[in-house]
Amino acid sequence: MVVSAELVWRSGDRKRELVEFSRRRRFDRAFRQAFERRFGEAPEVDEEQFINFLDFFVLQQRLPDGRTLVEHFVAEHPGLSEEERVMLLGWREVVEGVFRVQRRDGDALVAVNLVDELTYRVRSNRGPAALASMRRGTFVIARLVPIGEEWLLSGASMVLSAADRDEAYQLAAKLATEHPALVFRNPERLAQGRQRQREERRHFIAFFGSDLVVLSGQELAARMGAYWHFRMHEVRDAQGRSAADRTRERYGAAARVPEADLPADLNEADTVGVVFDEVEGNYFWADFGVVQETFADPALAARRRHREAVLGYLEAPSVSPLAFRRLAEPDPERASRVLRRVLRRPGFSWERDGEALLRRYKPSWFERPVLPSVTPISRVLSGHYRPDRWPSKGGKRS
Repeated sequence: MVVSAELVWRSGDRKRELVEFSRRRRFDRAFRQAFERRFGEAPEVDEEQFINFLDFFVLQQRLPDGRTLVEHFVAEHPGLSEEERVMLLGWREVVEGVFRVQRRDGDALVAVNLVDELTYRVRSNRGPAALASMRRGTFVIARLVPIGEEWLLSGASMVLSAADRDEAYQLAAKLATEHPALVFRNPERLAQGRQRQREERRHFIAFFGSDLVVLSGQELAARMGAYWHFRMHEVRDAQGRSAADRTRERYGAAARVPEADLPADLNEADTVGVVFDEVEGNYFWADFGVVQETFADPALAARRRHREAVLGYLEAPSVSPLAFRRLAEPDPERASRVLRRVLRRPGFSWERDGEALLRRYKPSWFERPVLPSVTPISRVLSGHYRPDRWPSKGGKRS
């Protein structure tokens, strides 16, 4: 379905109103906090960076009440047409990428995103003239938002010439590896990621004997280094080649065992839980041992250290609900007894109340799909990026 030029034009008016709405005093604190998280306290921010940050803030940043600014805007403007309401709320789905322009198609561009390998029909609410520099063969670094079944440029864009191909692919590879959700917009890549994650989990279990192990902080780096040596040199594919062999064939150089890209405070923790779940992938949980002890012996919940450790896991936004599901799985009744004590809720039942508890304390984990922690990228992108870091998701850092 081709989007009407009139709706594209109106989208520019609505966007200007949305940006003006974001300047209301009640959003000042959230803006400052988001700005400092991205740029630090004394940043040097150029115009393009600021425009794209503002675009992120109005469309994607979650405010203290859990809603985005665009959701507030729609709720407070009842006069919007249904078409405009749908369009504005759809703008929460931002696609970032490096787009190779294939051709012009009327007032739109047809371009392939190097990150997710999908094709997009792109318009500008500033009119076709805004697309004039985006000629066939050039690369456009941009943010897109949906408008009907097409896409609209949002924020600031940058155009690279066809001669800048290597730079474009390097930027796309960086985006793909640092923001895997962008890759997983492609259903084929999502299926591949899930399959590779299952394979990686099998290797993890082959080395550690289980998909969940508890290590001391002092031994963590050495054990993960040993695992990656095993993964690089001892695991073989159907042709009998190791990952080191394949790296040597592709790059003509010896493979480097990846370093464990882990926060320094994990090394200082008494214990670290390392899990490789079939669905959620790899996590590192600091001080997991004391929480695991508590769920194994609910009487320990009477001790302050154990009680605070369990409550800390519950309140930490960085800890996936998976941690509690794993802890409760061996004996739900024991888990109920622990949480009755910690929460001071005598009638608590894990089987009845556990999921609601997790949704209450960890709502953000239920607002996004669970994605693989193993990211498959195209061969041409992988040729522009050599990963040398352990690919792990975040965990509890205390």
